Amino acid sequence: MSNELRPTRATLFFLAFFVAANAALAQGGPPFATDDPGTPGNRQWEVNLAFTFETRARERTFETPLLDANYGIGERIQLKVEIPWIVQHTEGAGTDTGWGNALFGVKWRFLDEEKNGISIATYPQVEINASLSSARKGLAEEETSFLLPVLFEKKLGPVSANVEVAHRFRRGSKGEWIFGLAVGRDFSEKFEVAGEVFATTSSRVSDPISIWNLGARWKAAEHSVLLFSAGTGISGTDDEPRARFQGYLGVQFLF
Repeated sequence: MSNELRPTRATLFFLAFFVAANAALAQGGPPFATDDPGTPGNRQWEVNLAFTFETRARERTFETPLLDANYGIGERIQLKVEIPWIVQHTEGAGTDTGWGNALFGVKWRFLDEEKNGISIATYPQVEINASLSSARKGLAEEETSFLLPVLFEKKLGPVSANVEVAHRFRRGSKGEWIFGLAVGRDFSEKFEVAGEVFATTSSRVSDPISIWNLGARWKAAEHSVLLFSAGTGISGTDDEPRARFQGYLGVQFLF
């Protein structure tokens, strides 16, 4: 296994901090990459409007904004549509803008922790190109991809953990594996601090990308939640690793 996917001191510290918490609530989803089995509830909307950024080597990429809309059908099903507007600046090559790929998904939670001891959901998603111009600029993938995740949530004493395991199928390629772990702590009914370890790798477990994020959610009003996260990680090969930094700032509207 490559060095990028091995536990680091930062990862172990981060896990120990949350395990030691008196009360914990791990919720994946925005502002984190790891998702969870939760759904908005019957006929409820959850709309996330966010600004994201990522820097690596000589390139800076922004989603300004990222629109992520979710709708609940019953208590176990969620419909999703997501699309970003991308601004990408490459040193020496200038700035390009355009629509990113559109993402459509259906989440189905088929086990609940209250009845079965663990919550489990599947969340198939299809990503399609929304702009050939963006693909030519390198802002989006031209080929359609299909993501098949399985999401878990389990309370372990004071800790509630979310785990995501997924495979992305790409036309004409062998796709990639995705792994995520998120844990969190409630400081009050309105404020939560959480963190995650998230990694992707090719089907052959090569060229991994690993990210460590810390973030928070603050319920500022009855129908709105402020979202924030920031993290760092490594991409590239063992011989040529590249550091990266990313952040997420958004508002979640509930109605």
